[in-house]
Amino acid sequence: MQLNLLVAVVLCVLPVALVIALIYRKRNEQREYSRAPFNDLQRRPAGETLRLKLQSLDEKINDEILWLIMFPVSMALGLFFLHPKDWITPFLFFLFSAGSSVFFGLRLFKLLRTRANYRLGYDGERFVGEELSRLIGLGFEIYHDVPFDGFNIDHVLVGPRGVFIVETKTRRKPVNESGKKEFKVQFDGKNLQWPWGVDSHGIEQAKNNAKTLSGWLSSATGKTVWVTPILTLPGWMIELKTITDDLFVLNPKQIYHVCASQSETLPEAQIRQICHQLDQKCRLAVD
Repeated sequence: MQLNLLVAVVLCVLPVALVIALIYRKRNEQREYSRAPFNDLQRRPAGETLRLKLQSLDEKINDEILWLIMFPVSMALGLFFLHPKDWITPFLFFLFSAGSSVFFGLRLFKLLRTRANYRLGYDGERFVGEELSRLIGLGFEIYHDVPFDGFNIDHVLVGPRGVFIVETKTRRKPVNESGKKEFKVQFDGKNLQWPWGVDSHGIEQAKNNAKTLSGWLSSATGKTVWVTPILTLPGWMIELKTITDDLFVLNPKQIYHVCASQSETLPEAQIRQICHQLDQKCRLAVD
């Protein structure tokens, strides 16, 4: 009887295994005998680093879901085939099933929470990228997700009105007791005053990124390149308590007007040199 059940289980699983093997084989054949018509993208898209992190997380989440389901199913099949006569064996199987469910469930929960944060950041960078596209009409070249050693710069703007980096920080809005979303943040020149408290999240990062890009471009082009940092907070209304010369803190919709208000000081020849360096740095290989 048990042998017949085992054969039936194997026969049920066999078609799935064959289909998976066939898909894997066809996929490898397609990769072997065909290639994309181009080798790389001229510009990295907005949020590319976060997109890759989301892709990696999705693979881990799928694995955790598989493990979460597999252990209880294995315990159930084991009891089905063993037909234990005592109560101890089912109880032990239950403990193994409950323990594995808690263990893999907690791991899955942490991965899903991390993914939600990455997804929020990814959507924020894409939202800002769409807003920045308006600057093309002012002669700006726009670069997204510019890679450096161990980090990336979210957005770089290059045009007659100067070079800017844009650091995007996307944060959820809290809901107050009346059920309305809090949407205002104040900048005092050093810190950000959020509805839940004060921090300087993103301020030093934006300044440091501007210094890094300035040093790299100055070295690469042989001419001093000044870079202005912008910290942007999608979806938040910014109240400025003071005006600073070394950093702009803006809603994405304000970036166009701030850039447009700058005087044209960067010559065309230097713009071409800067863009050439960024073009080489921002190429993205295509699989």
